[in-house]
Amino acid sequence: MNLFTQQTVMLWLCVARTLTTAELVKLSTVDSVIVWCHQSVRLQCNISTSQEGLLIKHLAWVRQDGKHLCDVNGTEVTGTHPGSTTSAMECSYTPQTQLSLTLLQVRPLDQGKYLCKLRSSHGVKEATTMVKLQESYKEAQPSISDEGPTCTFTGVYPDGEVHWFQGPNNVTGDSTINTKQVEDGASLTITSSLKRKTVSGEEAYNCSLWIPSTGSYLTSSLVVPEHDKARVAQPNASGSGSIGPLWKPFLVLLSTLFLV
Repeated sequence: MNLFTQQTVMLWLCVARTLTTAELVKLSTVDSVIVWCHQSVRLQCNISTSQEGLLIKHLAWVRQDGKHLCDVNGTEVTGTHPGSTTSAMECSYTPQTQLSLTLLQVRPLDQGKYLCKLRSSHGVKEATTMVKLQESYKEAQPSISDEGPTCTFTGVYPDGEVHWFQGPNNVTGDSTINTKQVEDGASLTITSSLKRKTVSGEEAYNCSLWIPSTGSYLTSSLVVPEHDKARVAQPNASGSGSIGPLWKPFLVLLSTLFLV
């Protein structure tokens, strides 16, 4: 057997060994998940093998910046120390079967790619899950003073702005204080005030949170002047990020009036 033939045989053996090893173990994850901001999400990495005798040398969930969040060495699972990630998290491991990473109170900075990495006696594997955030807010805080009504929305994602209405009239142009503060985790606190002295019995003010990137209102609150004070009505104060069915047609109308 000449040198060329020997090299060819060795190359084919190497390729065959690589293909066989690659088929011995598999990792599976979902390609992507969409989660509400401030909610929890569980990422699962499932292990399957076609042969017995799988020895896991190392298994981990790793963030796209290289930070190890969950590590398995042998049968022991360890998680990142509290405070070293943007969100609280939990790790759980079913030996030889599944490694789960739960992100608690997900925030904008937690978006991105998460990699499940395996090094074993049956080969090296990697699988990826992309975490994306749905537009959402945490809390609506309408109030009123002698100077006029104010609305504050906390935990807003993505960027938004406050539109004001009184009945069918768009009075956003009368807003005098508009501030945005970046919270820990990169969500926003957005505050807007109207410089309008309220009169008992006059028509209620509506402050609506507009998300330019989606072209829709995320939530709305009413401030009702009443007996030299104000009554605050919040038709959607759950922070869930969705608007109840009774308010959807109204906010669509407001959106149309504002954009015309």
